[in-house]
Amino acid sequence: MEPLHLGVDAGNSKTVALLCDVEGRVVGQARSGNGDIYGAESAQAATDSVVGAVKEALTVAGASVDQVAAAAFRLAGVDWPEDRAYWVEALATRLPELTRCSILNDGFAAIRCGEPSGVGVAVIAGTGSAVAGRGPRGDEWSMSFWIQDAHGASGLVASALRAVYRAALGLGPATTLTGRLLRFFGYPDVESMLHDFTRREGPRRAFGFHASAAREVVAAALEGDEVASAMAKAEGEHLADYARVTARMVGFPLTDQGASREQEGVPVVLAGPVLGSEGSPVMASLLAALPTRFPAGRPVRAVLPPVSGATLDALADTGVAITPAVLDRLRESAPPPDFLAT
Repeated sequence: MEPLHLGVDAGNSKTVALLCDVEGRVVGQARSGNGDIYGAESAQAATDSVVGAVKEALTVAGASVDQVAAAAFRLAGVDWPEDRAYWVEALATRLPELTRCSILNDGFAAIRCGEPSGVGVAVIAGTGSAVAGRGPRGDEWSMSFWIQDAHGASGLVASALRAVYRAALGLGPATTLTGRLLRFFGYPDVESMLHDFTRREGPRRAFGFHASAAREVVAAALEGDEVASAMAKAEGEHLADYARVTARMVGFPLTDQGASREQEGVPVVLAGPVLGSEGSPVMASLLAALPTRFPAGRPVRAVLPPVSGATLDALADTGVAITPAVLDRLRESAPPPDFLAT
């Protein structure tokens, strides 16, 4: 079999591995659990998820690790140098046959999903959020723990729960989020919900448990609930700010004054279910804020899932040109949406 290229996208909800040939045809894929060393039960559990997905994808492809010409691991939780060092050692131990391997934060996975050159800024809003950029001279930077505001689906729901608790105390405005979240989580009243989510011997909740209620926050915002609308608006504005900061950190101009490529605008690739859902109020807020907060930013919707972007990084690492034909083959042979859904 000809050389293969491996892309891995790991987050708190899932880890996905994708193998393609040099022309972009997907030949193997696999899905496993939480691959974030910060969010999983342990770093070892995150490693097991990532390595397990890689090995299963190889099994599906009928291939071995030594056939992988390049691998691109885009992992939530690669936030500091010691995090990358952890993965370098873990992968060298568990997958020693991988001789060409790049390891970056999962935010980088989405850049090529909207900008095939891999140069630009990516904003992903999923269970959490990730913002990363690669500049015109190859500089790379990720927001990581610099993100200080509520973000992603988990941030929307955390803000919504606070609003519901404050409303119950008479310290905040009434909101339809109260009824929506009580029905969604199955509680008779607010105190029962607060008790169950905070009691000392309460059930352990997976990171994505609360985040699954983000659809209720979005629905309330779309129906005109002022509290929910304010949350969605704030998240979109924060993401626009983070895109600007990331662009600055990797050497892009922040205004529309520039030469050649910069005059076309800095690609800001928008990805993740919070931004991609139909009528997303967070997306609407981000798009409204970008022209004033980051005039050089040119919003681009992702046309591929992040794991495909990671696979494109692996292809590019071996000198494969990311042509429209490669993109088409990768898109046409990608796993079905249900396989990638959180």
